[in-house]
Amino acid sequence: MSTIPGALKAQIEAAFDYRGHVTVRLKDGTAVEGFLYNRQYDNARLPEDNYVDLMVKNSEERKRLPIAALESIALTGEDTAAGKSYADYLKKKQA
Repeated sequence: MSTIPGALKAQIEAAFDYRGHVTVRLKDGTAVEGFLYNRQYDNARLPEDNYVDLMVKNSEERKRLPIAALESIALTGEDTAAGKSYADYLKKKQA
């Protein structure tokens, strides 16, 4: 059982599936923008070990942010796969 609120868990999953930059707002008021490429939030025994991994925008830096420090995650960057939908792929495949 997850120890994080359902809304935050949904935001994490949406950010993980998104193919663009996201903005992670932390409880201390700071924000980090980048590409969320990994997450761990199902460790109920050790909630301090739950995290998201982010490649920071315009940088080589990678950050591991503890779930406990997160306030919210928003999809803020352009989806790099926009216009390249699975439906378009299926149309081309059938043609």
